[in-house]
Amino acid sequence: MKKPLLIPLIASSVLLGCQDSKQTSSESSQQVDQVAEQKVTVAKWVGKYQGTTPCMGCISRCEECPGMAVDLVLNQNQTYTLKRESLSGHNEIETIKGHFRFSNSDQTKLELVQVKTRNLIYVDLDHQLLEILQDQTGNIYNAEDDFILEKNG
Repeated sequence: MKKPLLIPLIASSVLLGCQDSKQTSSESSQQVDQVAEQKVTVAKWVGKYQGTTPCMGCISRCEECPGMAVDLVLNQNQTYTLKRESLSGHNEIETIKGHFRFSNSDQTKLELVQVKTRNLIYVDLDHQLLEILQDQTGNIYNAEDDFILEKNG
C-alpha cells in the first residue's frame, strides 16, 4: 500500500496563501497611494478659520463693544459653515450653511452666497488667513486688522 504524499499539498496551499497575501499587500498599497493622492489635491483654502471682528454695526473695534466671534469652515466642495456670536450676549448665535463662489480666477476673493452682510472675503494663502471685505465695494476696511480670520485647521 502506498502512502499518500502530503508534502505537495502542503506546499501548494502555502504557495496559494502567499499569492493571496501578495494580492492583499498590493491592494492595500494601492489604497494608500489613492489616499495620498487625495490629500495632495485638497485645495489650500480648505479649513477652519476663526477670529474676533467688530460687531455687525461697526467698521472698527469699539471700546464699549467686545465684538463678535466668527468661525468659518470652507470645504473642498465649495460649501461653508459660518458661525457668528455676539460677545456682548445681545444676539443669538447665528449659524449659516451654504455655498460660496470665487469671484476671480486665481481664487483669492470669494463670496458666501447665502450671507447678506460681510459676505465678501479675501483669501491670503501665504499667511493662511481670510480678510473680510466691505459689503458694497469689496474694499479693505480702514481697520483691516479687525477683520482677519486665521486658519486653525
